[in-house]
Amino acid sequence: MKKLFENITGNGRQIFEMLFIAGVSIMPFLIDLQKILQDYQFEYTLSPDIFLWHLAIVRGNLVAAVIFAVTSVIAIRKINKDFLMNRKFVYHDYCYAWYWLCAKVLGIKKCNLVLVPIYMQFKLVIKATFEEYPLCESDYPPVENEGKCQVIITNTENDDSEINVIIEDTYPIAEQQIPESKRKLKTIRISRNDGADNGRHFSQNLVNAVINSVRGVEQGVAVNVFATTNPLNTRHIASGAFGLGNRGNVSHLYVFQQMADGIRSFDSKEPRIY
Repeated sequence: MKKLFENITGNGRQIFEMLFIAGVSIMPFLIDLQKILQDYQFEYTLSPDIFLWHLAIVRGNLVAAVIFAVTSVIAIRKINKDFLMNRKFVYHDYCYAWYWLCAKVLGIKKCNLVLVPIYMQFKLVIKATFEEYPLCESDYPPVENEGKCQVIITNTENDDSEINVIIEDTYPIAEQQIPESKRKLKTIRISRNDGADNGRHFSQNLVNAVINSVRGVEQGVAVNVFATTNPLNTRHIASGAFGLGNRGNVSHLYVFQQMADGIRSFDSKEPRIY
């Protein structure tokens, strides 16, 4: 119930707009539009500004429904051109289809990535679902006197067709947090954090280390990502390392979601990004 309430409060505007489009689309089937407007049709000379109304009258309810839906979508898209999705301070755990509808139908161009599940952050950025993902960069100050990130490769004797990429940013990741079925895979562990600093910082060195590591893997590899990155680092890593138009050398990408309780293990569910 709490999740449903958060979903509604976090998307009240979009839900209303979707209902409005649906409502005006079915309106011609609920009322006798031709009868109501038949006098209008004969009293006025047809002109460009009433052409759509005339078409709706003479062509029937289905055409009227399409015209009403299209005109309402056009109007809503104009209204939403500067709207930022995910403005509410709630956990935005929505399916990708909802984000797609908000972007492509309602015309929302900006989406906040804060409090969005990390796998969905990757998916939204890589698929360029929205035009912008604005973040307050002052909330993620660069790491001072940043040293080189540590890159450790383990289980090198195993097959390269599927590998793990562990990205330690805000918190380190212990082996027992990784799903047991993935622990023996070849693993690239990239760390800017040894656990001493839990602050949210932008790290260009971390972004570069991930990009270089991913571009160095075998062609056609499937990559499992386990990350504790903040939204700003996630945005840069997703677009720079995995958001290539031809997908680069990664055939499939899976980004695992860290659970909120216990030892904060990563869920064994494999959210596929592509």
